[in-house]
Amino acid sequence: MSENEFYLGIDIGSTKVAAVLAKPKKQNNLIMLEILGIGSARNEGVHRGNINNPIKTKEAIRQALEMAAKKAERTDLLSISLSATVNVSGTHLETTSETGSVTCKSASVKGEDVGFLFENMQQTFDSDTNQIIHLLPLRFAVGEQHEIEDPVGHIGLKLSGDFKIVTAKKSALHQIRDSLQKANIQIDEEDGFAASPLASGLAVLSEDHKKLGVVLVDIGGGTTDIAIYHEGLLRHTIVLPFGGSHITNDIREGCHLTVESAEEAKTTLSETDPNACSLNQLLVVPTAEGIPPIEIVARNIVLIARARLREIAALVLAEIKKAGFEHKLRAGIVLTGGTAKINGIENIFREVTGMYVQIGKPKNLERTNGALYDALINDPSYTTALGLAWSSVKPLDKRVVKSRTVQEIESKKPSSSWNFPGFGKSVKDFNIKEIGTFIWKGLTQDDIKGQDSY
Repeated sequence: MSENEFYLGIDIGSTKVAAVLAKPKKQNNLIMLEILGIGSARNEGVHRGNINNPIKTKEAIRQALEMAAKKAERTDLLSISLSATVNVSGTHLETTSETGSVTCKSASVKGEDVGFLFENMQQTFDSDTNQIIHLLPLRFAVGEQHEIEDPVGHIGLKLSGDFKIVTAKKSALHQIRDSLQKANIQIDEEDGFAASPLASGLAVLSEDHKKLGVVLVDIGGGTTDIAIYHEGLLRHTIVLPFGGSHITNDIREGCHLTVESAEEAKTTLSETDPNACSLNQLLVVPTAEGIPPIEIVARNIVLIARARLREIAALVLAEIKKAGFEHKLRAGIVLTGGTAKINGIENIFREVTGMYVQIGKPKNLERTNGALYDALINDPSYTTALGLAWSSVKPLDKRVVKSRTVQEIESKKPSSSWNFPGFGKSVKDFNIKEIGTFIWKGLTQDDIKGQDSY
């Protein structure tokens, strides 16, 4: 890790594109992120997480990047080809549970055996239509030993593992890649995509959240992304085709407004408690040019927004029950995304689900630029983009560490040749210092040094 490098996270949402430009800082062996610049732009090229107009999406990406570069005082970045990590959302995002096994080369499990198991899972479950974007281990078994977190060093000839596999449609990934390339941004084919709810989790969830059990609910414009963690591991993800734009559309239809006027009414009022509005409180909403503004009973807008949010909360609760984690998530629900800015949304989720609910706050940010820091802390619409910037150095699974965070191996090559989890190239083809991928934690302590301490 070098403090001269910077990370770019781009969140392509259904209503806007958000960009976060950051660089790593190290304080007392803790990795922090210093935020250099942030930017956002309205996007009309995405529907429910899927790009249907690459040109409009490209324009939104470029505008968001230009804003971030300007705030970072690095407009020179706009003239070069940049590399970014980008989110994947939409109902085509799928999570499955799979089990695989391999025969170990010796009587005890080595790091390379774990690597072969990852590689085998990658090849077995890849398809012509779907691409694996996350291959996350749950528990392992070695011989007759089960429920093992880290199998390296255990005695046995057969290594098995349970995995959560997150896949996306290759056609959707092609559209994302195409829009980024049009904006002069490159993306790593294997390591440049991240599922939206997992990226958001990197920004606002702690390991304690995940150990206690938590559900992250990221309510964007067109979708609601859900990720459930229990005992420190990802257990379930799903994308619901409902979000803040559906609240806007309900207000538009119920109050006979334009989309722009309905959105302004929703954001101006930003309230979910009908008792906060008297029956004679009116909201003056502008309409089309040349037409007088419309006076709307504010309570009606609150009731419409409240009904839709209660519906989304009920759908989240249904997913928690379907996944089998009702009454098991002691850390409750963490809300994020642009819709989480609506006042009182946590109270609605608490009423419907009966769970503890809080608005997610970003963690481990360097407070160098107070204005940018406050903007990220107080605006949950940047959570996914921030998590995407974090993904360059922060692993989704604490047992699998990023190579650029392991200082002792930057100038060393592994003694054996095996594939990194989820990647197609062999370790021997790379200098470890040049890549930002994953290394199994057990491997960093033994096989990298050419010895086995277990």
